[in-house]
Amino acid sequence: MRDDDLTPPKTAEDKYRVMRQRFADCESAESTLRNQAIDDFRFIWVAGSQWDNNFGRLRGSRPKYEFNKLRQSVKQVINDMRMNTPSIKIRASEDGDVKLAEIRQGLIRNIESQSRADEAYDWGGMYAVSCGFGVWRVTTEYSNDDTFDQDIRIKRIHNPFSVRFDPSATELDRSDAHFAFVEDTVSRAEFRRRWPSAEIVSFDSSLTGDRRDWYRDKEVRIAEYWQRVPVSKEILRLSDGRVVNADDFDEEAAANPPMDQMGQAQSEPITVEDRRSIESHKITMEIVSGEETLEGPFDWPGLYIPLVPVWGDIVHVDGKDEWYGMARMSRDAQVLYNFERSNFAEVIANQPKSPYLYTAKQIQGFEREWRDLAVDNAPGLPYNPDPLAPGLRPQREAPPQLSPGYMAALQLSSEDLKSTTGIYDASLGSRSNETSGKAIMARQREGDVANFDYQDNISRAILYTGIIVNDLIPHIYDSERQIRILGEDGSEEFLAVNKPVWDEETQSYLTVNDLRQGKYDVSITTGPSYTTQRMETLDAMMQLAQSNGPDGMLARYGVLKAMDTPGMDEVRDAYRSLLVKQGLLQPGEGDQPPEPQQPNPKDLTDAKKNDAQAQLYGAQAQGQQLENMQLQQQLQAGQMLMGMPPPMQPPPQEQAAPEQPPQGGFFMGGGPGLDPTAPAGQPGYPI
Repeated sequence: MRDDDLTPPKTAEDKYRVMRQRFADCESAESTLRNQAIDDFRFIWVAGSQWDNNFGRLRGSRPKYEFNKLRQSVKQVINDMRMNTPSIKIRASEDGDVKLAEIRQGLIRNIESQSRADEAYDWGGMYAVSCGFGVWRVTTEYSNDDTFDQDIRIKRIHNPFSVRFDPSATELDRSDAHFAFVEDTVSRAEFRRRWPSAEIVSFDSSLTGDRRDWYRDKEVRIAEYWQRVPVSKEILRLSDGRVVNADDFDEEAAANPPMDQMGQAQSEPITVEDRRSIESHKITMEIVSGEETLEGPFDWPGLYIPLVPVWGDIVHVDGKDEWYGMARMSRDAQVLYNFERSNFAEVIANQPKSPYLYTAKQIQGFEREWRDLAVDNAPGLPYNPDPLAPGLRPQREAPPQLSPGYMAALQLSSEDLKSTTGIYDASLGSRSNETSGKAIMARQREGDVANFDYQDNISRAILYTGIIVNDLIPHIYDSERQIRILGEDGSEEFLAVNKPVWDEETQSYLTVNDLRQGKYDVSITTGPSYTTQRMETLDAMMQLAQSNGPDGMLARYGVLKAMDTPGMDEVRDAYRSLLVKQGLLQPGEGDQPPEPQQPNPKDLTDAKKNDAQAQLYGAQAQGQQLENMQLQQQLQAGQMLMGMPPPMQPPPQEQAAPEQPPQGGFFMGGGPGLDPTAPAGQPGYPI
């Protein structure tokens, strides 16, 4: 792109001159690529498009059969992508809030659902895989006819080749493009109805080369003309921590919030703490014909041109991008396969039935019967004896043998198709030489890995879609309103956003679920959809449910939870109550706790018996202790009569309760009636 193309034009004529020059640059940069891509797309999807001029001339007027094996390989890659559509994830960053990040993510899920974004992703992915380039768009529309609220939508672009990006853009997502075109054609009557004051200039030889493509005999070409326009703007840092565009902020209204009926401010006054001038850009769009603006220009609220390209194979060669899809490298193998199969079919069709050898005399008078032999399939054929060939009659001759080279060539072309697409028999579900499950899965992974770049490219495109949508949310959902958010499992919730509420603690209004605040990062996750994951979980639960015991019962409950058939709620609730009563599940809200377990009668009998034995042993121990005390007193009295001093008494100690015997009725270290505190040889110790 020339530097002067980025300079704002001074006159309307300069503006349209620059616009037409930009469009011409787009056409010259990609005309060859686009023509090849269109041929590739037709080669796969349009019947009769697989015979090029060279092989067509070789066949002449002979049959040209098509056996489109390439289409199956392309559909395999496309449908793998459909089964593993990436999901947009939102994460809080800097001053972002985790709860608001979840709300944003739920809002984006709802945007995708209401937009039927999967159609846009599938359509763009089909073109990317087939011919190397697909595209979809992010747009806005009013929620309904009686409101000014808008919603974000993701829409497919029916003809990807109607979109042209700035050829100087280098990013894969073309986020650095300075301009883009989305072409369309309308009839002259429609043009006159929509823009009655616009001039329709008929095509004639006086039009210069850069203008004549905008006009046709009965149609007029128009286009959306997107531009990235440089602007200077001022940003403000506010007292509440926000950084806003000065053009979008009313300083006086923010500093003087409205009063309520009590004369109190409905919100905290917000003042400007700092301001700074920066160089930035804005996105504009206008609908143009070849020489004038039909609608607009309009300012787009986001920072990105809302067109999302998705690529097949893309490389940079000799200073420019080259892109193509699966068909490009496999076309020759498919053409050769068609050529060889057509030759093979022709040879088989021309193989006569075993021909008859006869003389002219032998069929004289019976020419019609012999001529219509293949049609009438007569049970017998008349003939005349030939005197010149006595004893001979018409007889069959063996047909020529088919050359084995035909089959070898067919097999080789079929293998070439597999190697150029990277998809082999196992990936297509055909039986091959692999026998074990691991070998089959390994071959299937080879096909997935060989074409994973297509899945990765559509993931990058969906990531860029999330970036565009996330950038638009603060501008589109900027007023108090009710929105619907979706969970990962499709469950929906309605909540109020940007709603001011009175806070008793701060005595001021706070904004609840303010989607205008914070910054959030966008990422993606790739894997099976929630429905697919649920079916895989159900299959695993079915395997576990075959076991007996608590594990099997819990697995069967998991199976019931994963099933959505009518009437399953009652069965699931009843089974849950059973598990709660058995103590296998924690009781939840509304569940009755499990009843206390009744004791075993045998255990009660054993416990009573043990208590009785313990009481008996305790009584015996107390009796032995009294006997020991009496013997001690008698010993002391005898010593006093003999004039001996009484032995030193130990300090009084608190008598411990006798030890309960274990089951069986024995103390450790002795039998019943033993005083474990008495030393050996002293009273109280059995000898």
